[in-house]
Amino acid sequence: MKETWISKRRTLQLSGLTIDRHVSEPNELDFLGCNDHLLCLLLSDGNQQKMTRIGEQESETSQIKGDFWICPAKTSGLWAWNSTDESLMFLIDPLFLSRTAEQVSGLDASYVELLSTIGARDPHIEAIAHLFQAELDMTGIGESLYTESLMQVLIIHLLRHYCTLKPKIQHIGESFPKHRLQPVLDYIHSYLDRPLHLAELAAVAGMSQYHFCRLFKQSIGIAPYQYVLQQRMEKAKELLRQGKHKIAEISLLVGCTDQSRFARQFKKHFGVTPGLLLGKKLP
Repeated sequence: MKETWISKRRTLQLSGLTIDRHVSEPNELDFLGCNDHLLCLLLSDGNQQKMTRIGEQESETSQIKGDFWICPAKTSGLWAWNSTDESLMFLIDPLFLSRTAEQVSGLDASYVELLSTIGARDPHIEAIAHLFQAELDMTGIGESLYTESLMQVLIIHLLRHYCTLKPKIQHIGESFPKHRLQPVLDYIHSYLDRPLHLAELAAVAGMSQYHFCRLFKQSIGIAPYQYVLQQRMEKAKELLRQGKHKIAEISLLVGCTDQSRFARQFKKHFGVTPGLLLGKKLP
């Protein structure tokens, strides 16, 4: 069903999380509950909120840019506002949240429940939201590993600070065992020409996504998505040196379907555009 009160939107779909950036016109919504947990952060100024009710909590205070609310799954709510607002909505699959809690802490999934929250401010959530916002602003929605890594950061933060029973994050060592790390590096180098996902890399390593990200960065010095991007750019440099392919072909050969984004990343990495390197040597 079309939500007539939304005049503009853009959506990023991940496994376990949907990010929806939208502009909402003045309206009143009586909400019976949703299968997903909802977190909504206000991106614009000038909000004229008449009523916000989530479960037992209620507020008649207008929000300011950066405020957010959380409506847990199956929780009713009421929203009424007189302004045109831009917001970033996170729809979080409860099963994904529960599984993450089990993987990182051993906490029984039945105890994982988010707290109803109205008019809160959190610099960490705001920073994560702006990074997702930047991805949504791109002409081609970006690198899977990067957005999936952002998702992990958001979910762990919610578990630590907005859960009825805060799980204690378990650590499984301070370095990546070599017998687990090398197969991951080999896998990355074998599949640089296609999208790589955090779940598949963690599966190769035989650990949860959270522990994989943490140990990979401690062992390699950079996050998995940064390492993959670095390897893509190195492969692109090698292909440019060979002079056998056009830039558009090289972009695809290193897993970048958006050529303009590939060119930006290449220039950021090497200081020059790919076009300047055709037929030239790069140290």
